[in-house]
Amino acid sequence: MRTGRNDNRGRRGGRRGRHGGGRRNNRNPRMAAEGGNKRERIAVESGYLVLIDQFMLANPQFMERIAAVVDEDPDAKDAIVVDFGGTVIDVEPGTYRIERDPFQYIVVIHPEDAAGINPKELRAQATQVRGDVFVDTRCLAMIDRELLDDSELLQKYQQLWFSGQDKACRDLLRDNGGAVRYGFQRYGDELQVYSVPGQDIVCLWPNPATMPAQPEADMGEAADAGAVEESASA
Repeated sequence: MRTGRNDNRGRRGGRRGRHGGGRRNNRNPRMAAEGGNKRERIAVESGYLVLIDQFMLANPQFMERIAAVVDEDPDAKDAIVVDFGGTVIDVEPGTYRIERDPFQYIVVIHPEDAAGINPKELRAQATQVRGDVFVDTRCLAMIDRELLDDSELLQKYQQLWFSGQDKACRDLLRDNGGAVRYGFQRYGDELQVYSVPGQDIVCLWPNPATMPAQPEADMGEAADAGAVEESASA
């Protein structure tokens, strides 16, 4: 049973309302997703990739348990990540890109130089079960496991989170080689994690039992894309 889930859906929904959702509701969800695909990269130097809900990196219980094993074998962190709804995947060190297709309900993490990535075809090719990820805040964080050793980084992330600076949290991860991508449903996802045997290609898609009948408006992705555009023009 996972611990420390963050029930802040009402708060986040209210914030979207204050930002004037009418304009962003009209954003093309595919364009928003493709824009995120182009900018997101993950630098994995340790050979271990952490997939976890963005809030958990600010969760005091999570931080306390990670701090307690900081001097132990790095593998000791894996069980803690799982307890808080995430998973850890072993991959070859390198830079990875993310392809998120909101219409195929799939997120693909693949080496930067990989060619011919087709998310639709990968559903049949990714047969190696790697775990599950529970996303409560709509946003999935993807980081090198080594970042969990950086207590100052986690403390800064926590301070930003609890001061309501969600976007600054995501930018902090990006500045440190991590990436973030949104899920598929407003009120959380139970994502199953698979990989393509013999390749460093990781795929995530919703548990079929929780998959919606039709794609929802991609509000979280559009809002974050808008925030990036606003920041760039400031």
